[in-house]
Amino acid sequence: MSFAVINNFLHLLATVTWIGGMIFMTLVLFPSQTAIDPGQRGKLFGAIVKRFLIIVWASIIILLLTGLYKTPQSMLFNPEVRFGLWLTIKHIVILLMIFFGLLITFVLSPKLRKFAPKPGEQPSQEFIKTQKNMTLVARTNMTLGIIVLFCVSMMQYY
Repeated sequence: MSFAVINNFLHLLATVTWIGGMIFMTLVLFPSQTAIDPGQRGKLFGAIVKRFLIIVWASIIILLLTGLYKTPQSMLFNPEVRFGLWLTIKHIVILLMIFFGLLITFVLSPKLRKFAPKPGEQPSQEFIKTQKNMTLVARTNMTLGIIVLFCVSMMQYY
């Protein structure tokens, strides 16, 4: 088995983990929270986000390292050919995703932990507002992830 095959496998695995995780959280986990007592939602949500962020940043590091190896240098930011154009769009979208990941990691997630209700308490307005902001950013990031997958699909045909 060649290094290129292993590199491609790790790249695909990290992609599926990051984008698939966002799709699961946005379409399944967030809407399902209403089945849990409001006092427990904050604790569960905080634990899930904390664990998922570790997985996200590990995936991002793997994607950056494997992507550098995979990317033909002549196509990097070369919009003159269609493959290069889609690759450039993909990289710009990934940078936006990383920005939103930083926002979640260093702004929204700490605010959620700070405002999380204790067991038996009702969620505060600050917690609810931050949770809504987290959901909006997560949906935006999921949509960007789907755009990345579309760009990769377009790259296959040029």
